[in-house]
Amino acid sequence: MKILLLGEFSAFHQNLKEGLIKLGHDVTIASMGDGWKKIDRDIDLSLKNKLCYNKLTDRIYPWFDLKKLYGYDIVQLINPFLFYRKYFPNKLYLDQIIKNNKKFFVVAAGSDAYFWKYGKERLRYGPFNDFKKYDKKVEKFYLEDKKNLLFNQKIVEQSNGVIPIMYEYEISYHHDSKRLPTIPIPMNLQKIHYEENIVSDKLVIFHGLNRYGFKGTRFVEEAFEILSKKYPDKLELIIDGHMPLDKYLEVMRKTNIIIDQTNSYSLGVNGIYALAMGKVVLGGAEHESLDSLGVSSSPVINITPSADSIVKAIESLLAKKDEIPKIGYESRKFVEQVHDYIAIAKQYLKIWHDN
Repeated sequence: MKILLLGEFSAFHQNLKEGLIKLGHDVTIASMGDGWKKIDRDIDLSLKNKLCYNKLTDRIYPWFDLKKLYGYDIVQLINPFLFYRKYFPNKLYLDQIIKNNKKFFVVAAGSDAYFWKYGKERLRYGPFNDFKKYDKKVEKFYLEDKKNLLFNQKIVEQSNGVIPIMYEYEISYHHDSKRLPTIPIPMNLQKIHYEENIVSDKLVIFHGLNRYGFKGTRFVEEAFEILSKKYPDKLELIIDGHMPLDKYLEVMRKTNIIIDQTNSYSLGVNGIYALAMGKVVLGGAEHESLDSLGVSSSPVINITPSADSIVKAIESLLAKKDEIPKIGYESRKFVEQVHDYIAIAKQYLKIWHDN
């Protein structure tokens, strides 16, 4: 089949593409590279000449690439607000894409208006208020506008279905008849080198600085302040980020423990990558998330949006340092069983075929 993966989310589509190619399909990614992450794509939808940047050119520029997005058997979109965050020109572009391709699916990942409306209502905790306060510094985020919810709904209605990647998006689309079964995040394990998680004199713990509010970094900072005073000779604590993916992964390789995010029920792409490397991961592993993935247990150590949750988890690991290599091995096996890119690609092919 000829497949277009439209948009990117922390190399989610890149990993899926690699699995689909292994299965013999013709796959194209069209995206803006997911911002500063600069993730590879076949069709670059970003503005090429930043000197010409303004709100008008930002909206109009994708028009010149639009015909490259026609003629596919399957189009899968991440985020209905791909081209520009406002209603115009999103509707114009997506209407044309839907019209000029055979099947059109939406993958529920990242932030969309359903997540900001229904996820916020249905989840016990989430990134919403901290994201507005620390990342956007606004009282109201644009995805909370009713017109954007209606636009999101319209795109869903025009689709062949919506595929959530984890529990948070599954619950956000729970009421919608277009919601399809959740498919876990794909990860190309052939590209991720597993190494035994050996602890030296200090336990090295890393939290990637990306979206400060969304990821709950303030709780990590508070926890690190407590831990650094209590265990100055036992822990090396690192918060760093805003770097290209390759450099980010290089930092991860040098650590024993990764703190993914505190505001999530589930693990994101970076957390799954860390598991595949054999790291001990602190992040989302709520029972709802495990049910959504179809597993009964996980090596991920669940944390919630509080410094105390993180401190207790680290202290527990300090008390059993000799078990860290075993947990790291279990981490890799978990990803092999749940997130293997070829197995996940097969699930996507089936769901596209059946709908």
